Amino acid sequence: MSNETKVGILAVVAIVLFIFGFNFLKGLNMLSNSTILYASYDNVSSLTVSTPIFINGLQVGVVKDIYFKDDLQTIEVEMNIEDDYRIPKDAEAVIASASLMGGVVLNLKYDSVCSGADCAQTGDHIKGRLASVIEGVVGDTGEVNKYLKEVQKGIGPIMDSLKANVSDPNSDDAISQSIRDIAVVLENLKASTANLNRMVLNSRQPVDGILKNAQSLTGSLDQRSKDIKGILVNTDSLTNKLNNLQLEATLANTNEAITSLKKTMNSADQAVGKLNVLLEKVTSGDGAIGKLLNDDSALASLLSAAASADTLFKDVKERPYRYIPLKSKRKVDKYDRQDENN
Repeated sequence: MSNETKVGILAVVAIVLFIFGFNFLKGLNMLSNSTILYASYDNVSSLTVSTPIFINGLQVGVVKDIYFKDDLQTIEVEMNIEDDYRIPKDAEAVIASASLMGGVVLNLKYDSVCSGADCAQTGDHIKGRLASVIEGVVGDTGEVNKYLKEVQKGIGPIMDSLKANVSDPNSDDAISQSIRDIAVVLENLKASTANLNRMVLNSRQPVDGILKNAQSLTGSLDQRSKDIKGILVNTDSLTNKLNNLQLEATLANTNEAITSLKKTMNSADQAVGKLNVLLEKVTSGDGAIGKLLNDDSALASLLSAAASADTLFKDVKERPYRYIPLKSKRKVDKYDRQDENN
């Protein structure tokens, strides 16, 4: 046998083992015969592939496939039932809750066993149904009803006794007294509600008048608000114009003042420059003032000249005849002798 043949046989065996193992994990036993049945549902309540199928708590198969039918509304469930179990054609495939913690199972329910043609064959459809929550958790609802009836029988006498105590005004039972107090409170509440209704009806007309007046006042305020808004807009516009005018005038005056100030500063700069030149000349001894400040002899000469001028002015004041034009020497001497004698 060649290596290629061995590899081929090994590959086929591996594929077969894979298919067998995959189906085994899904709960399908390929070594035994099985019956394939179908059921339709509007809602499968989270039913999944490989969900176990039970009859009276005994697993008899698994869900093989779940898919939508052509209308995309009805869900078809394909069930793989072991061939050892005969399922009647009138059986129901009921989806029920596995426990209060969650999870679902598929239960097959029927009333009687079948034989021959009455049993479902591969490819047949049976009725599908989704159980209610109570049915899924409790199981048979008949037992629940029986339990509720027994509970009702036990509670009935207690309720009758309680009713008798409540209706008896002389009963000192705490529950009866509490219920009577509640009845009094409800009566008082009813009376208070009636009084409140009368007060509302009596005050309805004044309230309507107040509301109408308030509505009229609101309309007037709204109109005045519009008028005030227009006045504010106009005032704002006028203020902006005044501000613009004042700003322009202020800017013009400021520009003129700046120009005048520039001229004054230029004149001041020129005067300061001339004064600096003059001071430099005085400091260096140029000119009469400089010589007076720097040369003592010039100052002495000036003082001497001032003294001579003062003497001359004094003599002119005292003897003016000396300085009158066309006076002879004889007349001058004459006046001098007279001054000496006096």
